[in-house]
Amino acid sequence: MIKVISLDIGGTLIKGSEDAKYNLKALTSLVNKDYDLVRNVFKDVFQKTKGTEKELIHSFCEKLEIPETETLREFFKNKYASKNDKVSNHDLEVIKDLKNKGYKIILFSNTSSLQEQDLGDLYNLVDHIYYSYELGYTKSDKESYQIIEKELNCQPEEFLHIGDTLKSDYLKPKSYGWNALYFGESDDKDVISIQDLAEINKYL
Repeated sequence: MIKVISLDIGGTLIKGSEDAKYNLKALTSLVNKDYDLVRNVFKDVFQKTKGTEKELIHSFCEKLEIPETETLREFFKNKYASKNDKVSNHDLEVIKDLKNKGYKIILFSNTSSLQEQDLGDLYNLVDHIYYSYELGYTKSDKESYQIIEKELNCQPEEFLHIGDTLKSDYLKPKSYGWNALYFGESDDKDVISIQDLAEINKYL
């Protein structure tokens, strides 16, 4: 039986899409290193640790063994610049309804301590917020799920996670025993997907 509904933030609750000029492909091109290496170092530094912008950029460059340039500092400054996207009133009402039905609501997000997110009224509706940089693990790491399960005293099968990234929001949670819904459209008919948060009710 589902007891906890877990929601991704960026791309799911806050719909603004990432600027292609500041995504991992652009970063890889900028530093001229292997994509998988850059991706892993980025996750280890920006998504799994806390720090100031200066500290995180220094650590990133140190791990990649590259010079810390003004261009790179400008890249991260723009990547984490404050955005005005907010959670919609529709999604807030859906979450309020789920809360009234007795479900615990948590937010579970791979993000950086540099990322400012305006969650507004959502803060008053959720029971817990789990950011990867505070956990020290991302949604790809089993340890993050174990920490949340222990803190909430719930079994894996009692969680339902919803998010817009197929691997980290659907495949990984399922591989660790959680229930999951993919927020988006998938060509794979084995993937259970939704396009509106209100559809969550069909799977409870």
